[in-house]
Order: sequence, then structure tokens, then C-alpha cells
Amino acid sequence: MRTICDGVQVAASCAALAWGWVKQRRGHHEGLLNPPTPEQTLRAKRDHNSRAPGRAAAGRGLALLAAPVMPAFAAYLVGWLTAWLTVREYPSEVGARRWMQEKSSRT
Repeated sequence: MRTICDGVQVAASCAALAWGWVKQRRGHHEGLLNPPTPEQTLRAKRDHNSRAPGRAAAGRGLALLAAPVMPAFAAYLVGWLTAWLTVREYPSEVGARRWMQEKSSRT
């Protein structure tokens, strides 16, 4: 029975790794099509920082319940982070560049 459970976890982890990669790449592509302005990026960063402590506390409790699926969750995060770290430019950079071009063309 242990071998079957391990096999299921390996298969789920491989699928989650690919899913994390694809989800991040799609989100990145959508972000490049409609990049945020510098003000939107700053607002999003502030919102993220204000929600982070509460999410961290809630995540500790959920980690105990999610122990059987942790390998798949970790694989998803590895795929997502790998895709995030291997891009040429981020949507916030594209948005800032467009904002600078618009600002310089107005003056």
C-alpha cells in the first residue's frame, strides 16, 4: 500500500510541477499584454505587505492538515517559482517603461 501511495504522490508532484510552470507563464503573458503602471505596482505591493502576516498565521494551521499533499504543493511552487525566475522582463518593468515613454513624449 505504501508503494501505491508513493507512486500517486510522485505522479501528483510531476503534474503539479508542470501546472505551476504553465500557470505562471500564462499569468506572466497576460501581465505583459496589460502591464501595470508604477502606481498600480506600488499599491499592489502595499496591499500584499498588509495581508502577508495574516496569511502566514493561517498557513501554519493549514500546513498540518495538508501534510499528505505537501509534496505536490511543493512541486507546484517549484514550477511556479522556476517560471517566475526565468523570464526576461516582468510586467512591472514593461509598465514602468511605457509610463516613462508616455511621460517623456508629453514634455
